This record gives sequence, structure tokens and C-alpha cells, in this order.
Amino acid sequence: MRISLKIFILMFSVAFTISGATGSFFYFKAKDAMLDAVRDQLKTAASAFSQTISGDDLDLITRPEHSDTPVYQNIQRMLLNITQTNQDFVFAYTMRIQDGEVVFVVDSPASYDTGENTISQIEPPEPVGEVYPDPPGTMLEGFVRPSSDDMPYEDQWGWTISGYAPVQDSQGRNVGLLGIDMYLDRFDEKLSSIRQAGIISLGIALFLAIILTLILTKTILRPVRSLQFGFERVIKGDLETRLDVKGKDELAWLTRHFNQMVKELQEKQLLKDTMGKIMPKGALPGMLSRELKLGGEIFWTTIVFCDLRHFTRISEKLPPKILVGLLNDYFTAMVRIIEKNSGIVDKFVGDKIMAVFGHPVPTGNDYENALTAGLEMLEKCDELNQKLGLKDSLRLENSIGIHSGQVLAGNIGSPERMEFTIIGDAVNTAARLEGLTRKINTRLAVSEVTAQEIRALPEGLEYVGEQSLEGRTEKIGVFILKK
Repeated sequence: MRISLKIFILMFSVAFTISGATGSFFYFKAKDAMLDAVRDQLKTAASAFSQTISGDDLDLITRPEHSDTPVYQNIQRMLLNITQTNQDFVFAYTMRIQDGEVVFVVDSPASYDTGENTISQIEPPEPVGEVYPDPPGTMLEGFVRPSSDDMPYEDQWGWTISGYAPVQDSQGRNVGLLGIDMYLDRFDEKLSSIRQAGIISLGIALFLAIILTLILTKTILRPVRSLQFGFERVIKGDLETRLDVKGKDELAWLTRHFNQMVKELQEKQLLKDTMGKIMPKGALPGMLSRELKLGGEIFWTTIVFCDLRHFTRISEKLPPKILVGLLNDYFTAMVRIIEKNSGIVDKFVGDKIMAVFGHPVPTGNDYENALTAGLEMLEKCDELNQKLGLKDSLRLENSIGIHSGQVLAGNIGSPERMEFTIIGDAVNTAARLEGLTRKINTRLAVSEVTAQEIRALPEGLEYVGEQSLEGRTEKIGVFILKK
């Protein structure tokens, strides 16, 4: 039997087999799409209705006795109106953060239980100041921006999902939160027909698959499935996969070349994994596509030089293992910011980081990207201190210098031992600008060369005139970040 006929039979059987999988696929896709739509609806509703609630009035309600005031009752009526705008909305409520805990302010008025037509003890409004135990992260996020629960949850009212949005006062400050709970009873009803069709389709496909498998296992499906299994393993990253070669037909030829392909992929992946940890990612394609030679090319780039202040003092107070872990956490956060803004890390020197923007491929926004990365690195360093709970004596404080100019990017060293790097006056100037930050009481210094290429400088940067840099005879115009 010719392979073309075998492939025809195989494709015919796969078409029936895939029908079941396709039904299941579309079912879960439909479920995810409907859930996303509900979450978006809740965020939109919470965001819109939160603007109708006065944060100033909310601030007047601080004790349970205030539940009898007109201000409380007016807000409660508004919450009732919110629940009546959608038949699936079950509760609406406002909250605030007080003494580090999430507490109720105004809750929905009592509603009738749909099953017993009576008001249960847990349905009346929560009193003012009642603590909400173990608030989820999505609720806490709602005090800052509109959010919704990631997944539905089941409680005494059935399956529900909640959306949140901040409530602002007249000065635009977030002083509380509006929450809306939605029933999802109809959600499952809408999916039932899709689920039923998927189950029927899967049953038919299973029956056909069994019949066809019995006929084709020895001639086609075994070697094809072997190849499929091999490709699946390779796609998942298992480059140790090797397949047994049986016979001399086209499938055996494919199997032999599959093994050869995986072997070459394994060798190349090993090289990429090793090189990618010790050199900039942007240099890897050139290193893998041509013979390594000494020398390089001239590029116009923007250099970001970042250093940790007082790190020697910190290193004296921490055991080496903890110190390395702290430094790795810091470097991981910094590298992510650099790469997110289209930069590459050229090297680490102790606790210093040198990053390059505009090489190997300019983006057209390299100046802005470099400054954005620098500002985010400062902010992330401060966030890391809070996240790790570092004491004052162990707090990390980084400072940054940014400059643009021509550099040489290439391999330096000897034919036997070389290193890819970026060198030039622009690199030295960026490093000197970072050093200048200590003298002029700032954490970020940007050369005028870079700043004048940025269309709109962010607030907080001010020009401090020409400054002398260590090791340079000529002064340079400098912008600094005001504290």
C-alpha cells in the first residue's frame, strides 16, 4: 500500500477523532469567554456605579449608630437601585480600609431569600465597621482600580462572582470601595446545551476511533503515533527523545531524520542555554550564525548604568547565602524591567548593572525606553525593600546614570579567548553620571545629550547645568531627578 493511501486513511480517521476533542475545546473556550464577559461586565458596572457614590458622604459614616442617618439611608437606597439594574446582581455594598482591616460601611438592604421567601439571619445588612475576614487579593485591588474575582465561588446563596471599584471623594482620593455580587445560576444553563453536544460528539468520535484503530494500528497508526509522541515531547522541551526505526518505508525515513533533527536541536539548545546566561541575548543570533571573530561594529546607543549604594556595608551584615539570594532577587527585578523596555543587559560587575538600548536593533524610542527603565528600576528597588521588609540598615538603594553616544559592540580578547561586550566613551560617561548622583544628592542623572532627544521629559527632572565628571576634562549638561 502506498504511503499516500495510508495518509488518506489516517487523515480520515483523525478527522473523526478530532471531532470529539473539538467539541470539548469549544466548550471550554465558550466557558472561558462567558466568564471573561461576566468579569468585564462586573468591572464596568462597579466602575460606573462607584462614581455615583459620594466618598465625602461615605467618610461621614463611621459607627453603627450612623445607620439611622439620612446619609446612610440615601447610600443604601442607591445600593438597592444598583442590585435592581440587573436580575443577576444579588448584593451591593461599600467598604473601607480601617486600621489595616477591610470593614463594611454601607451594605445592601435586607433581601428575600429566593428559596424560602424569608429573611435569614445572615441576609440583613452588615453593620458599619463590621470586619470582612480574609479579603481576597482582587478585593484589595478594588480599592485602587476596578477589578473582579478570577473565578466564581460558592456560598450560601449559590455560585457568585464579585466586581469591585474604588469610591473617590471630592478631591479625587480613593476612600473606599464599591462591591457588587452577581449570581451565576444562568451561566451554567447557557453552557448545558454546549456541554451536551460536546458529550455526544465525544462519544461518536470515541466509537469511530476504536473501530479505525483496530484496523490501522499495525500499518499506520503505530509509527505515526510514535512520531506524534516524539514531536509532543520535543515541543515540551524533552530533547532526549529518540524513536526506534523500523522498516525501510517513508515513515522509517521520517523517523531517522526526526532523531537526527532532535540531536541537532539538543546541541544547539545546549549552546544557546549556556551562552544566554553569560552574554547579552541580542548578540546570540550573530554568534550562532557565523564564525566568531575579533572586532565589532560602531553603533549609536543609550547606556544605562545602575549601581547599589552602600552594598559593601550590607554585605558585612549578612551571611553570604542570604546576601546572594537578596542580590539575585534585586537583579531579577531589574533585568525584567530592562528587557520589558526593549533593552539588553550587557554585563554585571559586582552589584552594578550595565544595560544597552538601541542595540542590536534600534526601536526608534530608545532614549525614552532607557529613561522609563531607569525610573522603573528606582521604583522597583523601593518596592523590593517593602516586599522583603528590609530594615533601614539593610535597605537597598540604587542610583542610575544615563547617556547616549557611539560605542563599539563586538568581541574583544584573543582568538583563543574572547568576550562580547560594548565599550566606548558613552559607557564611561554613563558610569561617571551614576557616580555623580552621590555628589549632587539624587538617584538618577541623565546627560543633556540623551534628554534633548526625548520628546516630553517626565515631571521631576530638572536641568542643573554643566557638571564636571570624574576622569573627563570637558563638562557635560546634566538633568537630575528631584527628590
